[in-house]
Amino acid sequence: MIGYSKEVADRVLRILQAGGQLDQDELRDVMNKQNGKSPEVLSGLIHNGFDEEVIQTILSRAYALRRKSVTPETIDKEILKSLPIKFIKKEGILPLAKEGRFLRVGAVDPTKATLGGQIKALTNFNVEFFIIKLSDFEACLETEDIKNLQTETESAKDKRGDKPVVAPRRRTPRWNVEDASLVAAFCDDMLQASVDLDVSDIHIEPFRDTARIRFRINGVLEIMDSYSNYLFHNYSAVTTRLKILADCDISEKRVPQDGAITFKTKDGEDVDTRFNVLPSKNGERIVIRLLKGDPALSIDKIGFTDEDLTKLVEAISAPQGMVLVTGPTGSGKTTTLYAALQHINHPGKNIMTAEDPVEYYLEGLGQVQANEKIGLTFESILRAFLRQDPEVILVGEIRDQQTVEIAVKAALTGHLLLSTLHTNDAISAITRLSNMGVPSFMISAALSLVVAQRLARKNCQSCLVPDTTVTEEVLENIGFDAEEIENINFRKGGGCGECNGTGYKGRQGIYEVLRVTAPVEEKILANAQAPEILEAARLDGFKTMQEIAKEYIRDGILSVEEYTRVLVVN
Repeated sequence: MIGYSKEVADRVLRILQAGGQLDQDELRDVMNKQNGKSPEVLSGLIHNGFDEEVIQTILSRAYALRRKSVTPETIDKEILKSLPIKFIKKEGILPLAKEGRFLRVGAVDPTKATLGGQIKALTNFNVEFFIIKLSDFEACLETEDIKNLQTETESAKDKRGDKPVVAPRRRTPRWNVEDASLVAAFCDDMLQASVDLDVSDIHIEPFRDTARIRFRINGVLEIMDSYSNYLFHNYSAVTTRLKILADCDISEKRVPQDGAITFKTKDGEDVDTRFNVLPSKNGERIVIRLLKGDPALSIDKIGFTDEDLTKLVEAISAPQGMVLVTGPTGSGKTTTLYAALQHINHPGKNIMTAEDPVEYYLEGLGQVQANEKIGLTFESILRAFLRQDPEVILVGEIRDQQTVEIAVKAALTGHLLLSTLHTNDAISAITRLSNMGVPSFMISAALSLVVAQRLARKNCQSCLVPDTTVTEEVLENIGFDAEEIENINFRKGGGCGECNGTGYKGRQGIYEVLRVTAPVEEKILANAQAPEILEAARLDGFKTMQEIAKEYIRDGILSVEEYTRVLVVN
């Protein structure tokens, strides 16, 4: 039954009594009927015939909300669809109108204005609240439009028996926004959910009228609606809790801070995370990156073609040289490098790694965490490594001239050097090294192999359907000719229980592997441009990521939409 909260009822009753507007006999009669339950007294008075205009006026003034008259005739069915019918009936609110980016909402109980963040998360509209009469709301509930909406909802549920049911990813507890003592449990539940859903990053973000948590799943950020309302009302407490866990200064809110959180899963496994908090206009913004801890994939399981896998294994099995992996953040570079290390790791080799942070733990490796605050830079660690008698050195990232100079010298003096660069493709890595001041003759002598990569979401193979949305223009831009467009069955995932209705399940690595052969060396020494180096690389069977991804489209592994999301269309 829709009514008023105890706080609202008590406040209105005090005002009525103070103004001499409430007949004590009438109040006593109502309380007897309601068994003395204060939250129901106000609605009891209204149902008993008390002047509701007076109550609406008091609520408007006491809670600084404007009044609104609502009749069944003014209800707009399309506006009603803005919110779930269950939500409307449970909370005693009515969506009234949309104006620009605002949804105007009528509420019986003024404290329901705290649902603004949740409603915005549901509708993507800013919310403006009005006070409406209880009797008006109850009359609107009896309209055919609302009854029909309820019937449509129930019918839709009944029909699901004929279709695959999309399983919810995880059942999350309901959070009482007024209970600040739940903050620790809230943070623990969010971290546990991130493990259950195989999340790579957690984004915690404040806005003026709401707050949200987004999980990066399969490379794409998804809003976790169930956390939004509690987070919005307890944002400061949540950020403080996480900063404590990350060993950050909770009193400092003016500058960015880095930290680390380690927590246990429900199975007792330790999960390490990298934590960053950044001041923003509406509060502190947090990003937590989950570090996987154990590279479970072997090098032959991460998606290389047989030919490219052979090239990579030959390069990492050599006694010296430089192997680089390039790609944007989140493309799986570290996973590829650690799969390579796992392949060559044995007691006969001394393998040292310098990382920021150490993302994987691998038994048998000497792993060092960089810390620039105390001068423990990649450059200083590399210099120290050369006195540790290593055969293999991994540097988390080559990011400056000093590091690249030492790395190249190490690769030329009997060490296998593995590292990452941020470039768009394999051939651009050569240009990048040159721009960092490495002479051409040293690049050609030191560099053995470059792997460029992306991670794309795979079509769910359980619900493949023809992709009727692709246009001939997009396919031509990708590089398909007229005959291919005519004959290839372009497919995408339609959405089913296996993929939680997304159409995607798992990720596919897209790799291009550039081996520095004699023809490529000649082009590097001649300071040739990228097209000339590409022509020389093709003599060794080199294929670009775009060409390899086109094969995945033909085989139904990738959708055209996913191709265009992760790869630049030429």
